[in-house]
Amino acid sequence: MSKRKPFSLLAYPRFGRDMNLIVLSLILANIGSNAEGRFFPLYVRELGASPTEVNFLVGTVVGLFVVLLSPIGGWATDRYRRISLYALGPIVGAIGEILMALAPRWGWLVPGYLLSVFPGLLVGPALFGLVSDLGPEETRGSRFAYQAAALGICAAVGPLLGGLVYEHYGYRTLMLGQAVMLCLASIVRSRIHDPREATRRTAGYRAPALGPGLKQALAMILASRQLRLAFLVATLMGLGTAAVGGLVSLFMSEVAHVSQADMGMVFAIAGVTTIVGSVVSGIAADRLGRKPVLAVALFGTAIGFIWFTGARSLAALGAVWLYQGFVGSLAGPAADAFVADLTDPNSRGTVRSVFNALMTLAVLPAPLLGGFLWERLAPAASFWFAAFAVAIAGLVLVVWMKEPRRSGPSQPRQ
Repeated sequence: MSKRKPFSLLAYPRFGRDMNLIVLSLILANIGSNAEGRFFPLYVRELGASPTEVNFLVGTVVGLFVVLLSPIGGWATDRYRRISLYALGPIVGAIGEILMALAPRWGWLVPGYLLSVFPGLLVGPALFGLVSDLGPEETRGSRFAYQAAALGICAAVGPLLGGLVYEHYGYRTLMLGQAVMLCLASIVRSRIHDPREATRRTAGYRAPALGPGLKQALAMILASRQLRLAFLVATLMGLGTAAVGGLVSLFMSEVAHVSQADMGMVFAIAGVTTIVGSVVSGIAADRLGRKPVLAVALFGTAIGFIWFTGARSLAALGAVWLYQGFVGSLAGPAADAFVADLTDPNSRGTVRSVFNALMTLAVLPAPLLGGFLWERLAPAASFWFAAFAVAIAGLVLVVWMKEPRRSGPSQPRQ
């Protein structure tokens, strides 16, 4: 394996035009979506839903949708032009935002919400493949960190602005503004060049049809011990985070009695540390390995869930999210680089989407379980369950998983 070169934060601009356009489009598309993700449960509550129904819509309904269509989205990004699908996604999402703004009650949110989620089925695999391919493996973690840092900016700015807009102008105004930003992101994405297209033209390669492609991806996952272990770790972490995904905002509003504007400020604090954590994750994953970074992220996140249940004042919540924003963001770049190391460039989108669909199917009960624990035991019980599940994921990672790059490129992958 080639010797790794020192990496500096100042090297980010040298990732090139296409990587910079990806980052710009991510900022445009996700400033509003970060605010929406934080405050959407409150909007659903306003339209008459209970805590269990909030988690059902945010987790279970979307989970079923992802299970059914995610593999098709991943296969499409492997078979067709990734840039076309990457640019199409935000337009579909904008239509979903408009439909949600017109919903009279929470049940009417479902069609628009599914449309707003649909871009992720195309954008996620396309983005994963593009970032993986726009440079060598030795700096792959750092490219994912650059991507994650852009999302961290959105996590810092989005909730702060979103909280103010929500409190003074209402959630519908927030969704309409997000629709405009998504359209701008689509225009930027149409200007990106995909390095895979020239390689495929030269080789004459064409991805398999839907059925054989999905079967091939599933066979790859089942044949790889490391991918099977990665699936177990991802599922355990998904069980924990999905159990509380729609309840964080409700906990802060109904238990800690934090206003929407103050809530936005707290989430913005987490967004700032998310930027730092993402950069640290990518650089450390390239320099030290993927596994130690993921271990710190998992055990640190479990501690953060427990800490969150005891926070009642705005200052205490700010401290929790300062910490959680950092440790939670460590997982993203390292995990993406880990899975990319284990997959083939020509089937990366399909494998990743099948992987995500199976994981989503496995965690479908988690939102309902989180709502049940909230209503039958106590709000804190949901977060204690989340901490336990994520800690078990960390234990599996430390005991059984291996660094895929340590054996060198000449060795077969496990």
